[in-house]
Amino acid sequence: MSDDIITFLKLEDLTETADPPLRNKEYFVLDGNSKNLRIQPKKLYRAGYFGLMLLQEGSSYYSIGDHEYQITKGDILFCVPQEAFKLIYVSPDVRVKQIFFSIDMISDAGFNYRSNDILKSFSNNPSYIIRHESDLFRRLSFHMDELATLNKRTTENYYGNDMMWHHFSLLMYDVENYIRGSEEAVINTSREEELTTTFFGLVREHYIAHHDVQFYADQLYVSRKYLSRIVKKTMCKSPKDIINQVLLIEAKILLRNSTSNVSEVAHSLNFSDTAVFSKFFKKLTGRKPSEYKMDDLF
Repeated sequence: MSDDIITFLKLEDLTETADPPLRNKEYFVLDGNSKNLRIQPKKLYRAGYFGLMLLQEGSSYYSIGDHEYQITKGDILFCVPQEAFKLIYVSPDVRVKQIFFSIDMISDAGFNYRSNDILKSFSNNPSYIIRHESDLFRRLSFHMDELATLNKRTTENYYGNDMMWHHFSLLMYDVENYIRGSEEAVINTSREEELTTTFFGLVREHYIAHHDVQFYADQLYVSRKYLSRIVKKTMCKSPKDIINQVLLIEAKILLRNSTSNVSEVAHSLNFSDTAVFSKFFKKLTGRKPSEYKMDDLF
């Protein structure tokens, strides 16, 4: 079984070393190849930021949890924070244009944290691959090039900040427009979206200490019934489903660490005992946590 230790990737590690210095440190554009990739094959990583990658040449394999994916020339890959992933293989001729950005960048641009639209954070297959969309690929590449130029402090442009937000918003709209596709959009009020966004933030902060929906309802000064109705409308999932999915992702990561046994994982995630944790895990995966830990799939 793998002895991998998760390496946490921070956006500031990229932005602080940028040359020339960046005007806005909430995003970073990088042209990558097989020699300058910031991650190494076969190592386990988790990023604290979003990523949008355009594969210009070559191919690559990577894994998230028990799932493996292949991306090839012309593919667009959208990744969200906190996913544990591993690069399995990258071809020598690979070229990729990448933009990494923070949640604050999205919020400041006026977008909300919604997994049923642009941010697929808590789905069972959280990374989103877009294939065979050459026009979309071309537009995203253009916006990323403009964002890279505008973000250099050495670039003199009186309207630089305005243009920066313009191109970032268009980039995000293009991705969201594709993801929505022909699906009928659910119209949500600004209050509903704000409540959902705040709920997500609270879950990210408190999911280990608090597994119960009532805690989050109390923090938001709404009833549990109201919170459940709004989150179900905006996310197409219940608040409990979302909390459980976050816990499950963390549980899988911890179980794959050979230094943690099932009992220790249960304790670290604040389950009352190992039996309760095992029941939780099996209900969501169909497998006992001990079986998952011993199965060398990751």
